Amino acid sequence: MKRYLSFMLVIGLSLFQALQVNAEKPDSVQVKKSGLVVGLKYLSNNVYLGRLDSANIMYLVPSIGYYHKSGLHVEASLSYQFDAGINRIDAFTLEGGYDFSIGDNFSGGLSAEKSFYDLNSMALNSVNDFGISSNFSYDFSIVTLNAGAGLAFNDKTDVITEAGLNRSFEIGKLTIEPALKLNAGTQNYYNSYLLAGKSHLNGNKGHGKANGSAKGKSANKGASTTTATTSDIYSILEASKYKILDYEISVPFSYNFHNFKFDVIPTYAIPVNPATILSSTGTVEKEAISNHFVLQLGITYKFN
Repeated sequence: MKRYLSFMLVIGLSLFQALQVNAEKPDSVQVKKSGLVVGLKYLSNNVYLGRLDSANIMYLVPSIGYYHKSGLHVEASLSYQFDAGINRIDAFTLEGGYDFSIGDNFSGGLSAEKSFYDLNSMALNSVNDFGISSNFSYDFSIVTLNAGAGLAFNDKTDVITEAGLNRSFEIGKLTIEPALKLNAGTQNYYNSYLLAGKSHLNGNKGHGKANGSAKGKSANKGASTTTATTSDIYSILEASKYKILDYEISVPFSYNFHNFKFDVIPTYAIPVNPATILSSTGTVEKEAISNHFVLQLGITYKFN
């Protein structure tokens, strides 16, 4: 964990230096207007780092945010689930951050996010209470290089990183931006998800927590004293091991019309390195993973 904290410290120092350059050379930053932004997004399935449980989780996500010309922004959103026989607000999220650019080629950002999930949420990331992240990109004209790193806080902290390439093509007001990306990190979130009794492995078929399940922790950190009507309690071996989790291929389309922006983002996620799952009865099995296609549709309107 020390090397992860050192890595995040380096990112923070790099961001601080970038802000100093930004302050010293205001002409190098494109001038933007402040404004209120409202949006609505449709997500066909909530795939997290290439993974999901047995239930398809379809969301409608209305949002509202304020974006200041300095790069600061705040946003609030609701995730409304309306499939698998479920109609409910599954999550409420608050997010704030700062975006900056230096010259025409380098840009970056830092953000923090707090989420409040329904106790019966089947989303794998529903065990994450809070997260911070950073992202950087450099445009080489032929291709843009992207990188990011962040921390997701649950029972134990996860380190999540990403790296990718994309290329933007503009045809009038239409922008097409094919991209390749890989996500890597730890899987403490998955371990917390299993110990919470949310998985289909615990007898849950995608409609909330398993009947009679409850969780607790013993005096030993990370040990579980869960009692449930199901015979087994499951956990992830080496959940804190850093590894590549998935590859993603996407071809986003966006169209600007006055203050409106329309987005279509088809993504194909290819998970790798399945986790090893241990039951309380001593059986060991590999995580079942498969490729997933996810479609995201969005519309935003900016008041300025």
